[in-house]
Amino acid sequence: MTGGGATGDPDALRILVATDNHLGVHEKDQVRKDDAFITFREIFEIAKREKVDAVFLGGDLFDVNKPSRETMVRTMEILREYCLNDDPVQLEVLSDQAVNFPRCVPGRRQVSRVTRFPGA
Repeated sequence: MTGGGATGDPDALRILVATDNHLGVHEKDQVRKDDAFITFREIFEIAKREKVDAVFLGGDLFDVNKPSRETMVRTMEILREYCLNDDPVQLEVLSDQAVNFPRCVPGRRQVSRVTRFPGA
């Protein structure tokens, strides 16, 4: 995808944000079981048409904590189709990640720090 899109500015970063997809919702309902997947595919179709540089998925991607195998497979098929391709990634990180994220060591699980408030 070419950066800049409709603005014509090659330095513009175009981001599409989608939230609360709830993939797998109504999985057992024969009429509505495909609705969330149709919408999920539409998100990536819009991203492709608008030549966005990144798609951020916030909120609940899945409807339940442990999605079914069918939901996982369908999700991965869509992600594979739109995200794993030969389009170049034209994003360059200019800052030193070791300086900006000193506690984030690649390959090591991060542990959340709990802070106690006075009187808690």
